[in-house]
Amino acid sequence: MKRYHYILLLLFCAAGCSKEFVQTDPLTGEEVQTLTTNASATCQISKIRQISSKIAFNRLEFQRDNSNKMLGLNYYDSITNTVDYKASFQYRGDTIIMGVAEWMVQDPKTKNINQYFVRDTTIDLFADDILYEYKYDLSGKLVQKLTYYNYSTEPDYITKYMYDGSNLITTQFLGRDGITKLMQTDITYDVNTITKPWIYLFGDAFENYRFIQGFSFGPRSTLAVKKIISIIYDANNGSALDTWTTNFGGYVVSKDQYVLQVTCDGDLQQGMGLFLGTIRFDYQCN
Repeated sequence: MKRYHYILLLLFCAAGCSKEFVQTDPLTGEEVQTLTTNASATCQISKIRQISSKIAFNRLEFQRDNSNKMLGLNYYDSITNTVDYKASFQYRGDTIIMGVAEWMVQDPKTKNINQYFVRDTTIDLFADDILYEYKYDLSGKLVQKLTYYNYSTEPDYITKYMYDGSNLITTQFLGRDGITKLMQTDITYDVNTITKPWIYLFGDAFENYRFIQGFSFGPRSTLAVKKIISIIYDANNGSALDTWTTNFGGYVVSKDQYVLQVTCDGDLQQGMGLFLGTIRFDYQCN
């Protein structure tokens, strides 16, 4: 279980949070506007920025072509303002090549990611080859993720995803027996505030939270998130080891229902590793 404990000991942070939904965009000082006048346009996130007033700190930038296909990404460090992590994506049939030992397989019809392979050298002295398999139901929702280490024929970890309509409400990260609970993430929403498809809320996205927001893993949330709670469990006796609680508020939403800004306080959810403090979203519409 050493990999699991390493994964879960990474990030804990806090920030202030405003609960009300604002009508004036604090970035411009003006009334919020529509993101696009083209009713048939599809808008995808192109930037995610951690901001204070008008100053951007950590930021993730996606490069997309005119059809919104992902070409690459850059993640900028807040201290040096230099690229801390970058990736480019080369498409060969249904395979997306990301590096020497990193690739994904995409369904040619739905564009959902079915597999992700990576050689991980960050944990042990020796590299781990890890394969993630993503399973979807007939409506296209991600319902299961299987994680295989070093070409195991049986998954080392199993994740189950549960929904209310198209909105994810519970993630259960389980041991290889599919029963032993290692982590559970529960999400609550403001059911009166509908948004355009926005972000993924996977509490278990240990594999690479940076690129997950840029690709398709089934439907994204279409309600404003209120709270996310993750509980970490002892695999030996099932007792709770830790709890991460994150509140979402201070939403800025465009007139055509795209989330432009949100503020988070409490604990940083590792599977959503960029969401700390006030977060700004930019979109590319085509």
